[in-house]
Amino acid sequence: MIFSSISDLPNKKIHVKLEQLINSLTIKENQKTFLRRKSNELYKDLNYASQNRKSSGPLIFTSMSRNLYILERFWYGGSFDRGIFIKNRFDIDIYFVYKENNIIPWNSSSQDLTDLTGRYLFDLISTSLKKYQSIHNQNLKLLKNPPYGHAIPIRMDYKKISILFDCIPAIEKPNGYLIIPNGMGGTKKVNPKLEGQALSKLNKKQDGKITKLILLTKYWNFNWEKPLKGYVIERLVESIFDEITVHTWDSAMKTFFYRAINILDKKKNLPDRVYTQYSVLDEYSSDELENYLEILREAGSYAQVGEWNEIFHDI
Repeated sequence: MIFSSISDLPNKKIHVKLEQLINSLTIKENQKTFLRRKSNELYKDLNYASQNRKSSGPLIFTSMSRNLYILERFWYGGSFDRGIFIKNRFDIDIYFVYKENNIIPWNSSSQDLTDLTGRYLFDLISTSLKKYQSIHNQNLKLLKNPPYGHAIPIRMDYKKISILFDCIPAIEKPNGYLIIPNGMGGTKKVNPKLEGQALSKLNKKQDGKITKLILLTKYWNFNWEKPLKGYVIERLVESIFDEITVHTWDSAMKTFFYRAINILDKKKNLPDRVYTQYSVLDEYSSDELENYLEILREAGSYAQVGEWNEIFHDI
């Protein structure tokens, strides 16, 4: 018998076909090693640039820049660090962690972050990036001009290979928390380690299937013009499948859409990893959530009747 599309395949073969799709989305170990090595090279160069930069901006930013001015290290975050990034469709999140100047200490123990704005944090890193550009202009490209929201997007060219980075300035607080821009001109606290630990725990519980399911849902998201942010996709999958066992990929996708629709429709809490009293959906307006809900309903209707070509388009 000849099957015209994945939608015509028996359930068992659909699972195998989706497994093949997942495998095609993953990046090989030698490619991961290359990306990590190039990221470390970028860190070394920017560390040098940070020690030779001059502050810009208003007096308060200049003053604070004397207090927090040396790039101490990178923290890798986001999908790259957690292994849930899709080949050729991702950038590498790098937290640029700045340390204090011991001679002129900033009161980092204070909870009053009034003066520590997203604008100031971007001033820290943008001046380092510009200094780097003046030395290695042909290698680094800033992909966006200020103002910045969550990160400064850049591209690094290595001969015939280009790598996209999201550069996130950060100041480290006790217990591994980082102060970073919140995307709206202010700051927020995050802990990338908590993200990795939570995913690792759930993966162990589900025999590594959660990472694969996140890749599959992200691939759908990309093909549908990325209506949902990657982190929201991750939190939805983790929340839905915390107690539901993943058996086959087609049944898991049906469950994902059904439960995600329920969460958004009833405005259920989708806990933040750092501040569990908050929902990661809190930052979205009612109109935005309604738009996401309509897209999930449409995709879910295709999934329920097994129209997988409509979900994934090119398989």
